Amino acid sequence: MKRAAPNRTRPASGHPQHSSSAGSAHTAANNHDSKRGRILAAALKLFARQPYQAVTMDRVAQDAGVAKGTLYLYFPSKEALYLGILTDGLESIAMRYQSSVDPGADVAERLRRAIDVSIRFYGEQRDFLRLIATEEPRIAAARNRLIEGWRERGYAFFSALIEEGVGQGVFAPIDARTATLAILGGMRSVLLYYGSERPVSALSRDFGEFVLRGLSAHGRLGRPMEARS
Repeated sequence: MKRAAPNRTRPASGHPQHSSSAGSAHTAANNHDSKRGRILAAALKLFARQPYQAVTMDRVAQDAGVAKGTLYLYFPSKEALYLGILTDGLESIAMRYQSSVDPGADVAERLRRAIDVSIRFYGEQRDFLRLIATEEPRIAAARNRLIEGWRERGYAFFSALIEEGVGQGVFAPIDARTATLAILGGMRSVLLYYGSERPVSALSRDFGEFVLRGLSAHGRLGRPMEARS
C-alpha cells in the first residue's frame, strides 16, 4: 500500500505550514522580522524625503505592503516609528564596529578600520544619513535624547582609540574629544557633500589617510598619496 501523503494546509500566503511547534515558531519569527524590516525600510524612505508632518501611517503601511493594523502592532505611533528607525540604524552601525574592527590590530589600523566602517555604512545608508542630519522640531526632545546617547558612545569609542595612540606615542599629543568631533563631523560632511559623485571606497581611503597623517606623531602613518581623479 502507498503511504498517504502528509496533509499540508496552505495559508493565504501560499507557503505550507510546518507541523512542528519549532518550525511554526521559526516561521513566525521570520515573518515578524520581514514585516518589521519592510515597515522600517518604507518609513525611512518617506521620512528622508518628506517633512515629518507630511508622512502618514497610511502611506507607510501602503508602501510596506502591510495592513494599517499590523503597522500599529509594531509601532503604536508615528513618533515611535521615527524613533524606531533611528534606533535600528544606530544599532546596525554599532554591530558593524564590533564585527569589523579587530581588537588585536595596532591602534592606527583600528582607527583606519573604524573610519572605513563608518563611511561605508553611511554611504550605503544615504537615507539614514539624511535623516540624522536633519533636525525635526516636532519631536526634538525625544529625538535628541536618543541620538545624544548613541553619539556619546561613538565619541567614547573614537576618543579611546585616539587616547591610546597618544599614550603609545603613535599619535601626536591632542585633545581626544576635539579630534573625535573633527573626525565624525568630517565623515558626515564629506558624504553629504559628494553624494554619489565619488565611490565610497575612494572617500574612505582618502579620508582615512587624511586623518592618520594629521594625527601622526611622526608624519608617516598615512599610505603614500597618489594623484586622485
